[in-house]
Amino acid sequence: MSTDEGHGTFGKAHLAGWVPTVSNDESPLFDPLRTSASRLQELLTSGELTSVQIVKQYHPQIMTYNGYLKAVYQLAPGAVDRAKQLDDMRANGDVRGPLHGIPVLLKDNVGTDPTMKMDNTGGNLALVGSTVVSNAQIVTRLLEAGAIILGKTTLSELMWFKGTGISCRWSALHGQSQNPYIAGGVDKNDGPGGHSSPGGSSSGSAISVAAGFAPMAIGTETEGSLVSPSNRQSLFTVKSALGTIPNNGIIPVSCYLDVPGPICTTVEDTADLLTVLTDNGNPDIGDASYSSALKGGDGWRDLRIGTLDPERFRLDESMQASNPEAIAQIKDATLHGYERLKTLAAKYHHFVTLRDDSDFDYEGANPFVELMIADFGPDFDKYMRGTQGTSVSSAKELQEWNLAHAKEVLPTEFPNQDLIDRSVAFDHGPHYRQKLMECITEVSQSFPDTLEKYDINVIIGPGDIWFSKYSAATAFPLCSLPLGYIDFNGRPIGLLAIAKSEVTLLTLMSAFESSFPPRKPPSAFLSEAARI
Repeated sequence: MSTDEGHGTFGKAHLAGWVPTVSNDESPLFDPLRTSASRLQELLTSGELTSVQIVKQYHPQIMTYNGYLKAVYQLAPGAVDRAKQLDDMRANGDVRGPLHGIPVLLKDNVGTDPTMKMDNTGGNLALVGSTVVSNAQIVTRLLEAGAIILGKTTLSELMWFKGTGISCRWSALHGQSQNPYIAGGVDKNDGPGGHSSPGGSSSGSAISVAAGFAPMAIGTETEGSLVSPSNRQSLFTVKSALGTIPNNGIIPVSCYLDVPGPICTTVEDTADLLTVLTDNGNPDIGDASYSSALKGGDGWRDLRIGTLDPERFRLDESMQASNPEAIAQIKDATLHGYERLKTLAAKYHHFVTLRDDSDFDYEGANPFVELMIADFGPDFDKYMRGTQGTSVSSAKELQEWNLAHAKEVLPTEFPNQDLIDRSVAFDHGPHYRQKLMECITEVSQSFPDTLEKYDINVIIGPGDIWFSKYSAATAFPLCSLPLGYIDFNGRPIGLLAIAKSEVTLLTLMSAFESSFPPRKPPSAFLSEAARI
């Protein structure tokens, strides 16, 4: 089997485990590419749809297109029964909220207990068959809110923390995922963050929502893994402040940095899903919903915006192969977006000063990667103590298992697991990690200093930058804003925004959604899948 196909045991449509029986002969009851969760909820409330019908419509969409996109790893065998249960509750007047009866996909590092009959692998072959003993806390919250867990999505292997030089959207288990907007698939000469990439590590979650496999999905971010794929699939996400959403029961890179979050096609859906995931009693919203922050165009009066120079803040050629045509189009779209923001915001400042992301480097190394190296071993070992179904119980054993199965796990194209190696060998004395944190804290002060200097409450930059470093460093939230599509290959482009609170970001997202052209669903994957 090729590297692109992965080495998992797959049935129809590149799905592992249970596969539904579907019929493509029935007329669709809704358009899965264009129907949001909130619209589905309206149809459920009016009685025009049932949750069983919704699940049964997403199944054929997945079966038809997942073989090409490789976005979903497993489907939940009990999803239809769960939908029937929730339909019965609705008929008896028991509706849990805006997610009641709505399907949600989970990234394949979010743990589900054995009753759901799905693995939790992180895209690694050693963890096939592994499950957590108890659901991740966010899964429990989703179930309590009436959501239907539809399945698990693919991801960059071990949240893109296995080894350097590995494609961001690939795993030895799942294979190579594809961006639904790009004809011809991933160009392997394009760079890890190239213009044909779907982004990662929450690749499958974003691809699935864009391709109409579910109206919403859960991804996770250590540093960039929610905003990157959301930007590349023209979707909305919020990467919340560190500690706002619990990350227990999730395969970790660094429990200090890891944050689960929503990936959706609309801001309303993002707010509803974020509300369910967030710890109760969050001071930003108390017992209310994040939907209270959605003010549409009226929200501009609360927003004081500074923007970053797209010439200065962009990915270098080690991440994204140079393509003058694409870069020029992205710059032009970004600057046009800025001009629009200038006319809308209560206050606007062009090209605010902020320290370069390279200033974070400590002794020539990325301190966030170094922090992940320090944290992965002990955090992974702790996670594995709450699992069953695999012979691997520690980072050291994972390292050894990968070496023993190198033909499949460490193929010629992607032979490295040097990040795992360094983590296993890491000296856990207190001083090096402390110095990393001191470096990160010192540079990150540039963000609040910039807010104060210009009297602004949001900073916005291009989508293809390492803004995620500032979010990880300051613990402040980050969001994606779909902006448009470039002529070069049709890939979506967007903006990223960072603020001190999720409420400010959601107000911005709602205002942005009401004032900028609506996102467009992808179409390239429809013809690509037909060729398989």
